[in-house]
Amino acid sequence: MERIIESTVPENFDGYRLDRYLAERFTYLSRSAWQREIGAGNISLNGSVAANYHKRVRAGDFMAFTGQDIEEPDVDRDYSFLYEDDDILAVNKPGNIPVHPSGRFFHNTLLTILQEDRGQSLFPVHRLDRETSGVILFAKNAVTVSLLNKKSDSWEKIYLALVHGAVGEETFMDNTPIGSDPLSRIQKRRAAYEGAPEEALTLFERISVFGKYSLVQASLKTGRQHQIRIHLLHQGYPIVGDKLYGLDERYYLEFIEKGYTPELLAKLGFRRSALHAWKLHFPHPRTGKIISVMAPLPRDMEEFIGGLEI
Repeated sequence: MERIIESTVPENFDGYRLDRYLAERFTYLSRSAWQREIGAGNISLNGSVAANYHKRVRAGDFMAFTGQDIEEPDVDRDYSFLYEDDDILAVNKPGNIPVHPSGRFFHNTLLTILQEDRGQSLFPVHRLDRETSGVILFAKNAVTVSLLNKKSDSWEKIYLALVHGAVGEETFMDNTPIGSDPLSRIQKRRAAYEGAPEEALTLFERISVFGKYSLVQASLKTGRQHQIRIHLLHQGYPIVGDKLYGLDERYYLEFIEKGYTPELLAKLGFRRSALHAWKLHFPHPRTGKIISVMAPLPRDMEEFIGGLEI
């Protein structure tokens, strides 16, 4: 299967080595894998083949990648249905599958698999990160998407997260604004700090404590990218298995460099970011009636908790 991926180098990557730029912006291949693609002549810059991965890219450069026979990673296809009517479909998303086609994933996405299995077009109404499990909502037509989006401010989204640390407070909150992380080596990483441009508010409730770990509930009051992960890290309770906002950002850099290795898994302690979209309450797009959907805690998180000392 041939796919051509094209991009323009953003300003924040100006001066990066080509292999580093590719690995940090397109994380579905490790840095060494991108070096092999460059060596094979599959990368071009501004219309010319880039044969040297030491080459520096400049802001505005046009990059094209001819992906010959890209092998898509295996994903967890064990989804289940939580609610359905003539307008909407709520699905319990597994913790290892992207929602939309992106990067290395094209066929192995929840949207594509659902449409193939059901023989109908579906429209994702909101997003979940690839490693986040739980409730995700699809509309069956474009009109329903528009109606749902108009009322999205009234949605209530509640998550469960397994975190490092024994949470002492029964309830706590974080209203620190969010923006790009000025102290990180990782371009895509964001952080919570005073003066950041995006207002954010997350409410937390301690559910249980298991020695050095805790299960917490998180309620979103704003919808910033990576908000729960960022605010939990800011509170001193990083999510178990989170490479980008976990115990050490060097784990993410190691992942970029080498991919998912047994050594990295041993450091992380969990195969994915242990975040689960637990409950979703929203007004029905036609009737206005409040629809409540819940996805039970997934097996991998249950098994992790089961192996901990209380």
